[in-house]
Amino acid sequence: MARNVIDVSVSRRVLWVGGDAYPLQHIARARQLVWWPPKKSRTIIRFVRQLIGLLFATAAVGAFVKNSADPGAAAAVPNILLLAGLVFIVYRLVVKLRQRALYKLVIETSNAATTAVVSHDARQIGSLIQMIMDAIDNPQAEFALQVENVHIGDRINQYGDHNIGKQVGR
Repeated sequence: MARNVIDVSVSRRVLWVGGDAYPLQHIARARQLVWWPPKKSRTIIRFVRQLIGLLFATAAVGAFVKNSADPGAAAAVPNILLLAGLVFIVYRLVVKLRQRALYKLVIETSNAATTAVVSHDARQIGSLIQMIMDAIDNPQAEFALQVENVHIGDRINQYGDHNIGKQVGR
């Protein structure tokens, strides 16, 4: 996940999100979507499956090295495998359980819907939507603020004259 601060402003009836401009008269709707909510039950089920698989793998390795020449090494190998595997899957469990939900600000025009901002703060996205809608209703309204934008995954744009294809990791 990459994070950057993005400028969001309304000036002279144009919504600016970073370098993208949206004329306010062309905005049909602005909405908030919950995107990528952490699925805790699925994460716990995956952890239990990995733990069972690790126990079976450790038992198989233990049975395989049981007949080795050095009995001390035969006991150490499965224990090291079990400990290393357990540390790894517990680490992945903790990382997945600590993930927060992401909220998207989606700007819909007559042409297409575009995700303008992605943030962990639902209230910030909600207030940004309110300010955009107020600016549409009030021709004199102007505002400027900075929002921490979260970007996950690849950037793909395959419509219109701005076809960039797929840009990995941007």
